[in-house]
Amino acid sequence: MKTAPLLNAEGLLDEHGDYLFRFALLRLKDSALAEDMVQETLIAAFAARDRYTSSASVRTWLTAIMKNKMIDYWRRMGRENLASDLMESTGQNGSVDDFFDQAGRWVDKPNPYPDPDQALENKQFWGVFESCVSRLKPQQAEVFIAIEVHGMENEEVSKSLALSPGNIWVLMHRARVALSKCLEIHWSR
Repeated sequence: MKTAPLLNAEGLLDEHGDYLFRFALLRLKDSALAEDMVQETLIAAFAARDRYTSSASVRTWLTAIMKNKMIDYWRRMGRENLASDLMESTGQNGSVDDFFDQAGRWVDKPNPYPDPDQALENKQFWGVFESCVSRLKPQQAEVFIAIEVHGMENEEVSKSLALSPGNIWVLMHRARVALSKCLEIHWSR
């Protein structure tokens, strides 16, 4: 096992701060939140610097930390939003009794559940798709996700990632070809 290089907070910020900010901004679309995510990532990295083993580049290690921070954020927001959206959409105060009348019947009957077979197939497809995206080169994946998942315009991605429009077109083309081949191999209907 390799020994970890000395990692200091200032060096991490100077060398990787701009990249981490662009990475976060591309996914979060909120500059204040992206700044917070960079700060949380660097704090966590600095706290865990003695566990860094140099088996991956520092940037890859920081990106993994940031991805985990984002997942935690989205989970937290999902739980908070789910509860508030449910209460807001039903006009309820949060009691289970608000969903039923005096006779124990639904006040507003919930929508039927999706077909389990179809839901499973969709879940499996998205698992294969995520696996295929993770196999793309990092810059291809970043451009593909920005445009296809987040709906960003080419010009916006060009500025955010400091890439020419032609380079973005090439990266998108290569990402689509690679994803198509990967899905063809790994996804059988």
